[in-house]
Amino acid sequence: MKAAAVCLLLMLTLISIFHVESVSAEKVDCKGYEKLPPRQSRPCTLEFRPICGSDGKTYPNKCAFCTAVKQSDDKIKFSHEGRC
Repeated sequence: MKAAAVCLLLMLTLISIFHVESVSAEKVDCKGYEKLPPRQSRPCTLEFRPICGSDGKTYPNKCAFCTAVKQSDDKIKFSHEGRC
């Protein structure tokens, strides 16, 4: 019985740690895109890891999101990971 309680406590601790890490990783770093002129686009990969922007649009990946942010003169902000 004690072993089951210890295992349960350990699992809850690990879940809490990973949840905190995923919440803190919910921002998109667009620093690599700062050198882009505001209205210039760049080719992006076809990787699909959707990001929802503050404009209500779903961007297929970080590259597409950061390009849109720069094209909007930084008016678009990160809302959340996944589809809007």
